[in-house]
Amino acid sequence: MNLKQIPNYILTMLIIAIMVGASEVLGEKEIIFPEITAIAIGLFIAPHRSWQVNKARILILISICSVLGLMISLFVPLPLWLKMSIAFIICQFIFIFSKTSFAPMISAAILPVMLGTKSIIYPVAAILLTALILLGSILLEKLKFKEYEAYIPQPLPKRKDFYDLILRSLTAVICIAFATNFNFGFAVAPPVLVAFTEFTRRNCKARQKPIKTVLLILLCAFVGTVCRYFCTVQLRLPLTFSAVTATIIMLAILHLFKMYLPPAGALTTLAMLIPQEKLFLYPIEILAGVSVFMGLALLIFRNKTKLMNKHNNLKTE
Repeated sequence: MNLKQIPNYILTMLIIAIMVGASEVLGEKEIIFPEITAIAIGLFIAPHRSWQVNKARILILISICSVLGLMISLFVPLPLWLKMSIAFIICQFIFIFSKTSFAPMISAAILPVMLGTKSIIYPVAAILLTALILLGSILLEKLKFKEYEAYIPQPLPKRKDFYDLILRSLTAVICIAFATNFNFGFAVAPPVLVAFTEFTRRNCKARQKPIKTVLLILLCAFVGTVCRYFCTVQLRLPLTFSAVTATIIMLAILHLFKMYLPPAGALTTLAMLIPQEKLFLYPIEILAGVSVFMGLALLIFRNKTKLMNKHNNLKTE
């Protein structure tokens, strides 16, 4: 690690400590927003920004999706799998029309649905914490600890993007229905669905290293589980201590793997939110979900891309 990057790591840990500490002090679990860790990795830690997006769009998209998720949780009287599926599909449309590649917005909508959130505290916390992350990003750029990267707006969706959306949505809905109805819900945890969206994008680097990607995500989820269990459950230390310890180890793993995958960080923090009795099942469910989604991404989207290329070649002959 370059010494110049140390402030980036310190700021990431500080923001996680503020988030989880505020949750403990106020007694409000809704303040913990795991995608904050993902956004910090994408903006502070990764050598280059993980998404084509600017700061204003990050704040707007997190605001829209967090409010959307709360509204679905409060006012849609349907089974959990259907509510999660609705949130996922709506976010897919927002995603392709946002002119960005900022997939973490999906988690902002699905998390309150999955957890059954009923409080406005969730979107308020998500928006304020995202604003804090963006202020941190501006500070790092001003102090030259992080290079400013210009945002290149992504093109509006073409026919092939709608094909991707339909395939991605059908696959996700089937997996969500199966996982929730068989009490294996963390296999479709919000960061896992974000990872699936990333896996299915064209030229996805993580899809080129599937085993390494799945192992990285498993280790990060496992680290969050172990830190919470030993530090907070066994030693009765504050949850903030567990979260910061887990974040330090998770960042070391990302550095060791040389893969700065934002959903992996979010899954480390999500371990601070799950019911205590499900702690040991959590990494197993994450492994199952990520493995299935990676396998489906390799099978469906690689084959689809080859078929489309073949079709395009025939047209040009």
